[in-house]
Amino acid sequence: MVKFRGVLCLLAAFSSVSFAGVLGIEPYRDAQLVKSNSQTEQFVEIPLSKIRRAGSGWEPETVIRLKGDYFSSLYKINRNALLSDVYTHYRSQMLSDGRSILFECDSRSCGSSNAWANNFFGDYLLYGSDQSQFLLVVKNKQDTYQILYLNRRGAGDVMVRLDEVKSAEANDTEFEIVAQMDVQDIPRIRRFVSDLPAGQNVVGFVTSQKIGTLSAIESGDRLISMASAGLGDQLKDKVRFINLADLGRESLGVNRISFVYVRP
Repeated sequence: MVKFRGVLCLLAAFSSVSFAGVLGIEPYRDAQLVKSNSQTEQFVEIPLSKIRRAGSGWEPETVIRLKGDYFSSLYKINRNALLSDVYTHYRSQMLSDGRSILFECDSRSCGSSNAWANNFFGDYLLYGSDQSQFLLVVKNKQDTYQILYLNRRGAGDVMVRLDEVKSAEANDTEFEIVAQMDVQDIPRIRRFVSDLPAGQNVVGFVTSQKIGTLSAIESGDRLISMASAGLGDQLKDKVRFINLADLGRESLGVNRISFVYVRP
């Protein structure tokens, strides 16, 4: 029995060390590891906005889709812990070493907690009140992304999820994708373009595929025409569309538009 307890203690200690070693972040005091997962060369979506209803499902208004090595951990923290203290503990560490904030929200400004838990993260254990959720997305200069989501469950426990994605495509291009979305989701594209800072233009790389007698290039041209018309005269001049057809890298997806800032 003593040996078994010793093994459990060793595993618990190893779990915390692994978490800190891979992500460079120390868990909150008395945090219990619920589960962890690591995968290589996975396609992952990085959320850059609140989650909204999209068609018959839910997804963030803006995402970056990339291929890379992925590590995820879920921790449970005692119900007596203050949410603000837990968030501050992780946030301060995530912003060290020159990491920059890509997106941050809390409470209802994040959208539906149920949608984040079940539709985006695929983990019902993250579900809690909309008012008690926090989300933070950061990136370092090596294109390693970290996503923090925490919430208090109905039972009172605080659940903390921290993901890290190291892009395998970091050195493939000099361009930095700032947003990706379905090229046929005109309302979302309009919101993104209209929210651009004054004087900031973008390039929209559009991917497509062969449909029936239409080649991938022809399909791409048709999608670009629809998107341009949907933007209207006031917004379309802020976007330069480029038809990649089916020649884009895998992480760009199909029938999607990837935006890149035009340097001033």
